Amino acid sequence: MNGSESIVEVKNLTITDSATDRVIASNISFELKKGEILGFVGESGSGKTLSMKTVVNLLPSNLAAKSDKFIVLGNDYNEISENAKKALIGKNIGLVPQNTVFYLHPMFKIKNQIADGYMLYNKKKKSEGIERAKEKLRIVGFKDPDRILESYPWQLSGGMRQRVNIALALMNDPQIIIADEPTTALDSTLQAQVLDLFKSINEKTGVSIVIISHDLGVIRKYCHRIAVMYAGQILESAPADEIFENARHPYTKALIRVIPSLNIKKDERLMEIPGFVPEKNRERKECIFKKRCSEADERCNGDVKEGIEGLHYCKCSKYCGGEV
Repeated sequence: MNGSESIVEVKNLTITDSATDRVIASNISFELKKGEILGFVGESGSGKTLSMKTVVNLLPSNLAAKSDKFIVLGNDYNEISENAKKALIGKNIGLVPQNTVFYLHPMFKIKNQIADGYMLYNKKKKSEGIERAKEKLRIVGFKDPDRILESYPWQLSGGMRQRVNIALALMNDPQIIIADEPTTALDSTLQAQVLDLFKSINEKTGVSIVIISHDLGVIRKYCHRIAVMYAGQILESAPADEIFENARHPYTKALIRVIPSLNIKKDERLMEIPGFVPEKNRERKECIFKKRCSEADERCNGDVKEGIEGLHYCKCSKYCGGEV
């Protein structure tokens, strides 16, 4: 992936609640390479989903985003019109939502939901949309796509609904798929099946995928690169192997320690990160994680330092050297 083309480039993205001026995400910078799987990981409330919603232009109306740079598939989001942005997203970006229960309308059959975007953006007839839907449903593992198309969402299991959502995201042969907590509410077997499916789609089609998750352990073997978010900031990002073999930020280390292990002893307590993700003062220049950090010392006073070595970025005055 090192020499791959960047198809999303974001520099210093800040998301603010326009009613209260509260900063939700502060100075987020990241790239998505062509053909890669990028993981965004962090506790609930870290700003992962909202940051990615800016890519699909789905921020809630009370939130405002600004950035120094926001390029998607060669288009400058800071310059193009809303209509141009919607057309670009509709044709090129697929979204797999977190909540399968509410994303699919319970009172309409799958066939009346899955083909709409394809018909709209490609000026196709309903019959053509249905045939394409059958093709995509087969790709995600359904051997009986006709039955699925005739089903209502409530007649399908959570895992089946999630596969329908993935098929829906594939309808326009997107260049990017954003999967928001795609394994939420699924058991461990179904989690593996869904993530294996994303990996297979990536390998077969070359589509770039962003996987948002609160669980570093779930996505560790599926992503090429991982960005660790906390309280609206990216604290560390690196190739996936590098994150697990040479994590630098104490928060990343803590996330790795809390991954459940079969080697845990009978009476041994599970690891946890004490405290809560702060909701206020996320634009602060000092370390955002300091109050929860077990390794904080006098080096952590004052403005936090950033460093980058090769492909490894880190935001920690104690452990991160180099220049950004």
